[in-house]
This record gives sequence, structure tokens and C-alpha cells, in this order.
Amino acid sequence: MIYLKRSNPSARKEFKKKTGFVVFIAFLFLIHVVFPHAYGAVLYPVTSIFLKSGTFIGDTVSNYAELMSSKKSLIQENIRLRDEAVSLRPSLLILDSIRKENDTLRSLLGRHTSDNRVLAVVLSRPPFSPYDSLILDIGSTDGVFVGDKVYAATDILLGDISDVYSHTAKVNLFSSPGRKVPVLVGPSAIQVEAVGRGSGNFRAVLPSEVGIEKGDPVRFAQSKLNIVGVIEEIVVDSTDSLQEILFKMPLTLSEVSYVEVHVTSVQTTK
Repeated sequence: MIYLKRSNPSARKEFKKKTGFVVFIAFLFLIHVVFPHAYGAVLYPVTSIFLKSGTFIGDTVSNYAELMSSKKSLIQENIRLRDEAVSLRPSLLILDSIRKENDTLRSLLGRHTSDNRVLAVVLSRPPFSPYDSLILDIGSTDGVFVGDKVYAATDILLGDISDVYSHTAKVNLFSSPGRKVPVLVGPSAIQVEAVGRGSGNFRAVLPSEVGIEKGDPVRFAQSKLNIVGVIEEIVVDSTDSLQEILFKMPLTLSEVSYVEVHVTSVQTTK
């Protein structure tokens, strides 16, 4: 038996649309050939409707795209400004805290302390200050000179003054990369030359037969009472007659809020 295939209604509908469109185009072409002057009077108003509709739609889409692009730019700019405000907030809080601490220390202790030392508030410290340095809020008006030693917690030697201005001074830390400083290592006080590695870290090399342990103090050679660091690691090569020690300042530089400067010439307290 032979079965007739059912026709698809949607296919027939699509076929009718296409056929109608072709007939309409053919009709317009026929009128243009038979009545060439009829386009301006009859056909132009009809076709112009479609042309204007297309132009209107195109302009609308273009304006919408520009609006969305502008809105996106404003959102991105708003996010950027908000992020900048958030990033600046901690700096402002730190600055305010430093000012309050400065006022408190001045009111409690005054500027000059015992042993020709001048109290100074640290305005900038690693990692915010470059090249292992500190910026202090005292200067030449407070009797500070280049070369004056700088201490934390009374006996921890940090470095010395490298630049002096009227009301501020810069401290070059002994741990600055490549800086060499004479030190005494361990209980036997073996003198060697330590080299700064940055951020309060040092390295030194000494004979392998010297008995040292982790936690042993390292002191400044010119003043046995002043600690420079504490041994954290000992590297020994069995094929070498030397051993390398890595030591670090016994404090966190980023937390140092004030220091004492041993001035070489004391002026009257201001």
C-alpha cells in the first residue's frame, strides 16, 4: 500500500510568505517598467516608510549602545574611585595614629632623654620607606648630626643618621642590602664582617670550628652592649672550612614607632 505523506502546516505557511514576497517584488518591478513615473507618486511613500523605519531602528540601536558603553565607563570609574578611597583609608589612619603618638610621647617624656639621646617618632619605615631606611621627625634644630647612632628598645642598634634636615632626618639601617658592619658573634664574641640583606636581615661567614647556635646574639663590634641581631640559621658545608650564619634584628621594623638618637652635640630642649 502507498501512504500519502502529511504536509507540514508550518512549511506551507513559510512557502506562502516567500511566494507572496516574490509576487510583491515582481508587482513593484512591473509597475516601474510600465509606469516609470509612478514610483515618485505612489511607490516612494510606501518604500520610504520601510527605509525610515530601518534608519530609526539603526539610530535607536546605536544610541542604546552608546548609552550602555557610557554607563559601563561610569561604573568602572566609580569602582576605581571607591577602591582608591579604600586603599587610602589605612594610610590616613596610620598618619593620624602617628600624630597622636607623637603628641603623647612629647608630653610624657619631652625631647631629650638620658645619655645624650633624643626621642624621635618614626614617620616612615619599611616597607613604605625605600632602601631600608627610616624617616624621623627630628632634625638639625634638635641637635641631630650625620653619623649619630639610632637605637630601638634602648639597646638594639638599628643604624645611623645619613641625611639631616631642619625638622626631619633619614636613618640608614645597618641591614641595608650590601652594607657592611663589624659585629661580634656568639658567646665567644668572634669578630667578623656582616653584610646587610635588607629588611633587618644579615649574613656573615666565620670558621666552621667556631661554636655557635641558633638564638645566639650578634652585637655591634664598637659597643658590646648593643645588639644587632639574633642568629636564625647556620649553614655548614662539610667540604668547606667556613660556615655561614643568617641573623636578623630582634624586632619587626614595620612595627617600630619611635627610636632614640644618640646625638653628638646636645642643644637646649626646645
